[in-house]
Amino acid sequence: MSLAEDIKNLREKTGAGLMDCKNAIEEAKGDIEAAITALRKKGLAGMAKRAGRETKEGRVVVKHNGKNYAMSYVGCETDFVSATEDFKKLSDEVCDYVLKNPGKDYDADVQIKIMIEAIAPKLGENVSFKGGYNWSLTGKCGVIESYVHTDNKKAALLELSCVNGDCGNNPKMKEIARGLAMHTVGMQSMWVEEKDIPADVLEKEKEIYTELALKEGKDKAAIEKMMPGKLKKFAKESCLLDQGTIKDNKVTVREYLAQQSKELGFELKVVRFVRF
Repeated sequence: MSLAEDIKNLREKTGAGLMDCKNAIEEAKGDIEAAITALRKKGLAGMAKRAGRETKEGRVVVKHNGKNYAMSYVGCETDFVSATEDFKKLSDEVCDYVLKNPGKDYDADVQIKIMIEAIAPKLGENVSFKGGYNWSLTGKCGVIESYVHTDNKKAALLELSCVNGDCGNNPKMKEIARGLAMHTVGMQSMWVEEKDIPADVLEKEKEIYTELALKEGKDKAAIEKMMPGKLKKFAKESCLLDQGTIKDNKVTVREYLAQQSKELGFELKVVRFVRF
């Protein structure tokens, strides 16, 4: 990728100015993630939560067979190609393959590469496999539900269980799980709850906030005092259970689940989710 393309890509991810992006890329020696971090430290970029995994165009497909749920994403360069029947067929076939072959490392799967290489020349664009998942229930009682956005580029899988295994396959669980899957896409949830945030992510947030605060003239003692609140705010913005619900942002997803659990007579728990 050329410097011009890197600059364009970085501007799309961060909203920072042209020269700021150019300087950040040069300082980071072409490492986009390092450039994003550098811009954030200077207060020149937003959170860019999903910066490392964004794609321009493509198609997400979700399929299930009653036991397993599969979700796959095939990427391309333009929305024109993503809307063609050939690309849609390829996306469907890739998801069919993921569904029929649980437990594989799909990113390194030779068969998926063969499928893509067979049709890519006809499409006339760079076509790539962006990722795939194959899930089955981790517990005895629960549901897996999905949501695919209307643009077919954003989607999620989410597993919801009842803690004591006494839900009796209540159909309301499917509705709740699908609504939460939609929420993770709309609110760009990153983790289920605060304890799931990786230590290195928290360290990077501390580092970024410290540098910004020092530039604002705050002393280290004040920064240390404010740090727990800043990290709490980061968790609230990033973690599903701490985010406000789409319908009422004054009610957190955690509170919503507690309310639903009370009405249903059994405790609901979000086991996991993934999203594109």
